[in-house]
Amino acid sequence: MVHLVSLSHFAALTTAMEWVSHTQTTAWTEAFLPAGEARYVVDDLSAPQMACVGQLHRKWGIRMLFIAGECLAQPANLTSAMVHQFYEDVLTAVPADLCYINSDSLYSPLYEVGIRQAGFLRPVGMFSTTLSKLIATDHELILDKSWRRNLKKAEEQHLSFTVVTQPTADDVEQYLRLHHGMEQRKHFADSPSANQLAQLLASPLFRLAWVDSPDGTHLSGGVFYCRQEGTPYARFLYSATSLKGREVGSAYWLRKQVVDYLASVGVPVMDTGRITPAKHAKNGLFIFKNGMDGETVCYNGEWLWTRSPWLAPAFYLANRFIFKRVRV
Repeated sequence: MVHLVSLSHFAALTTAMEWVSHTQTTAWTEAFLPAGEARYVVDDLSAPQMACVGQLHRKWGIRMLFIAGECLAQPANLTSAMVHQFYEDVLTAVPADLCYINSDSLYSPLYEVGIRQAGFLRPVGMFSTTLSKLIATDHELILDKSWRRNLKKAEEQHLSFTVVTQPTADDVEQYLRLHHGMEQRKHFADSPSANQLAQLLASPLFRLAWVDSPDGTHLSGGVFYCRQEGTPYARFLYSATSLKGREVGSAYWLRKQVVDYLASVGVPVMDTGRITPAKHAKNGLFIFKNGMDGETVCYNGEWLWTRSPWLAPAFYLANRFIFKRVRV
């Protein structure tokens, strides 16, 4: 049996867990989930092994439960029975017509066995890749030719790197200005709002880094998740670079310096965030992220449960043609 708890109780129960996805943190939940739609679920109040935050949203008369990631006390001890029981109980505790999970915990065959036994299947179409890359921060980086060339270019410019410990409203505004400029050039939109970014950066788990020119101009900025409790882990979430920054390789310098920073604070691994090899424009981002040598991994990824069979294709069609999401 699972338990529905408050946000504060959920945070207290999951703080010591080895794995807590960035989407399961208090800061992320408060920034991105409407308070009335958030559901906080744990499997045990005294010694929890699994937990998750879900968003129960009603649209077109359909109750939809969205779960992004999980909290796992000991991922190495995860069993198929635990996953099966947890998600079966979640469906009972939070009644919904459709439940969509997108898990960024590392792929486990036991996870797949358990979630399938709970009644979940892969969605009709997938809109996020399960692939990512983990960079070891405590080893010498092996870089491809493009990375080496751009880092040399950046070093010649005498760029500076700073991790902001207490971001201000001006930091938020300047980062979003940089990000929006990049969005317009590349014809995509994935930035948070000013309020969302401010809420994230108010938490010590989310950090903002700048790469500046010698005159103090921001050339690149990045936001990353940095968890030092449990199993220390970091993940790049957002980054942006100006046109001038592109000319001098500041995006490469930013990531290299973040890796060095993480090593200095005892975080041994940086997740580049999902990588999407493709034939279209997204392959450029894949080539950039793939230029740092590391371990290519898979997440547990997307899973879907529906009360009625017709909801599975309907969910795909809505995402593809109404919300204009791109299949991967």
